[in-house]
Amino acid sequence: MGLTIGLSAALLWGVALVWAGRHGGGRAAALRRDLLAGGGLALLVLGFFWRTLSGDVYQPADGGDLVSFLFPTYRFAARELAQGTLPLWNPYLYGGAPFIGDIQAGFLYLPNLLLFLIRPAFDYRALQGMVIGHLVWAALGMYLLLRTLTWPDGLGERAAVRPAALLGGLAFALSDPLLIHLGNLNLIAVLSWLPWVMAAYARGLATGRLGWLALAGLLFGLANYAGHAQSSLYIGLALGVYTLLWALAQRPPISRLAWAIWVGGRLLTVVALAGLLTAPILLPALQLTRYTERSAFTYQDTVAFSLAPTQLIGLLTPGFFGRGPALHWGLWERVELPYIGVAALWLALAGMPLATPERRRRLWPWVGLALFGLVTALGIYALLHGWLTLLLPGFAQMRAPARALVLWSLAASVLAAVGLDTLLDRARLATPGGRGWLAALRQGGRLLAGVVLPLSYLALLLTQGNETSFLRASVAALALTLATLFWGGVWAAAAGYRAGWWDAPVMAGLLVGLLYVDLAAAGAYTDISSTDPTRGFHHPEIVAFLRQDPEVFRIDTRTEIEGLWQPDAAALAGLEDVGGIANPLALAHGRAQWEATGGRQTRLYDLLNVKYVIVRDGTPLPEGKFEPAFDAPGELAVYRNADFWPRAWLVHEARTAADIPAALTLIQTAEFDPAATVVLAGSGENFFPFGAPTPAVGTESATLTGAGSNRLTLAVEATAPGFLVLSEVWYPGWQAMVNGEAVQVIPANGALRAVPLPAGQSVVELRYAPHLWRWGLLMALAALAGMAALVVLDRRGPRSR
Repeated sequence: MGLTIGLSAALLWGVALVWAGRHGGGRAAALRRDLLAGGGLALLVLGFFWRTLSGDVYQPADGGDLVSFLFPTYRFAARELAQGTLPLWNPYLYGGAPFIGDIQAGFLYLPNLLLFLIRPAFDYRALQGMVIGHLVWAALGMYLLLRTLTWPDGLGERAAVRPAALLGGLAFALSDPLLIHLGNLNLIAVLSWLPWVMAAYARGLATGRLGWLALAGLLFGLANYAGHAQSSLYIGLALGVYTLLWALAQRPPISRLAWAIWVGGRLLTVVALAGLLTAPILLPALQLTRYTERSAFTYQDTVAFSLAPTQLIGLLTPGFFGRGPALHWGLWERVELPYIGVAALWLALAGMPLATPERRRRLWPWVGLALFGLVTALGIYALLHGWLTLLLPGFAQMRAPARALVLWSLAASVLAAVGLDTLLDRARLATPGGRGWLAALRQGGRLLAGVVLPLSYLALLLTQGNETSFLRASVAALALTLATLFWGGVWAAAAGYRAGWWDAPVMAGLLVGLLYVDLAAAGAYTDISSTDPTRGFHHPEIVAFLRQDPEVFRIDTRTEIEGLWQPDAAALAGLEDVGGIANPLALAHGRAQWEATGGRQTRLYDLLNVKYVIVRDGTPLPEGKFEPAFDAPGELAVYRNADFWPRAWLVHEARTAADIPAALTLIQTAEFDPAATVVLAGSGENFFPFGAPTPAVGTESATLTGAGSNRLTLAVEATAPGFLVLSEVWYPGWQAMVNGEAVQVIPANGALRAVPLPAGQSVVELRYAPHLWRWGLLMALAALAGMAALVVLDRRGPRSR
């Protein structure tokens, strides 16, 4: 799959080159050179991952979220789409969960959708290819941004030269805030659009053209569908912070108030368009948040995975505390680091002192954005993050403040590219700022080589008697050695250039080459393994045994077998599980239902429709209730629950509780008999549309006759009015029809569902059709109409600055 992506990218670039070549003129020639530079940039990023693309290794080694969550989730979505079903509900995990509400599902994201429709049975390597493809997209987006932004020089305004844009693309795409998340496709996918959005938005601000604002909103909305809310929030923050600082740096020809309204209106236009376009997934996601554990997050929860001040050494080297999880050490969590490469760091620092006053004024918004991202990433170690949790809706439910470093990477990459562009004017090195920059580079190199590096080697000698300390000292010494070498390389390139030993093109090539080798040495082979991370899904004998059972049932894999059985394997195999991967977006009342069972020996556990439990060989289970059903090859065994409860049953006595927690309390009492009584949660309105329940007077039945991800159909025969209770997780959006008449779906026995029934034969149909999903579709159509209107107005109206 990786090779396919590489060949496809090469083909697209080839077509673009041919097109540019057949259209003469200066603009076509410039476009052709940009396409060549962009093609080279894409090949460099693909070359960075050559071992992964060749199929030699897997990266990250354990697969991370890519294998444990996204692979089974995406395969479920692809399977449903191939069958002509839009998967709004996922019946295979957690006893059922709202799929459209889990913004991480990403099944409406255009690249994912194309993959799902073209190749529904894609393998895991396809997702690795998608990750790398999005890093290529991030690099190209940064190149475009740098070729879009213009800067003053002696002859007017111009964009950064192509080598500088190429360097910025490498620095951003291969920076640590992205590279550390190779196992998190949705995060990388959203952030890969960040420079594209910024390019369109910056163009819109600079020209006053509404069409560019419409394009920025469209790109922002497309990015959001990849499904990582925190990354989407950081795109919004990038737009907001940049807008504020850009507005302050301008010299407006109108009053400050009118200027604030003009600029603020542009920002609100883009954010509103993106929000409306994303509404089909955003509205269900906002609803889901109220029902998840994340809604109860405290500030202490949100600051987990903050960037510790000691980890700011990551500006210089990402490996001091160990780059991959296998070698990481220290009291701090392994988080993103502000590493963009030594060459890029020094070029970013060169931008301001070497720039002319007018160019320096234009750089301040990017300096401010870089510092904003760096300080926000400190989380609990700085006040700014805490203020943002109070000021920004939803920010308090986002963990891992260190992820804000992507704003640092974006802005620092812009500064590095502008720094190189400025540096290529050799005369700038003769200015006081240029001389000071070279002096700082030289003195810093001396400090590293003459003091820090010898001390690190001394630590190696002193720690040889302790294996753990020696390993840590070795990791740190290696990191510092590499940093010193690349630091020296940057100084040598700059000193030689100032002395006239080589010209500007060679200087640019040296620095781009140094950066690429630096980033590759620090990250290309980090956290790789030849062991297939999908092995936890490979249990064909167990899956075949479970599938041959014609009854409707669930399995229970919440038995601490994560090392042998992937928690979300049921979604991949088409089995229904009461468990799943640990997910902060799992329904809180579903988890409360599980905890209320009191263990596998209870009748409340049986209500979950669990027929089979998968355990390690020798794991004790309640005697007399579970019997061996299948001894699978390897370390796993399947046990049958002799007392398992059906998926649906009828009762003729009802009690009410104020809410789901109160209902869970009632069902844990000794008096509760699930075969005769149902506890309904709510006010009681419309609970009895067919009259009060009366005792049964004969044989009754409830048979599941049809099922899909979003629907259930049952044939029921009741001798008296009562309730159909389903071992299905309740959630808003489920609708029921009894013999064609709409009735309420009621929370029952805690987090399950109940439907009122009349006496006699009935056909009960349940379908998941949330109103917010439909409203979101209408809002998305309105956004597209608004974008079209902006384009029309842009073509007809004046182009004011």
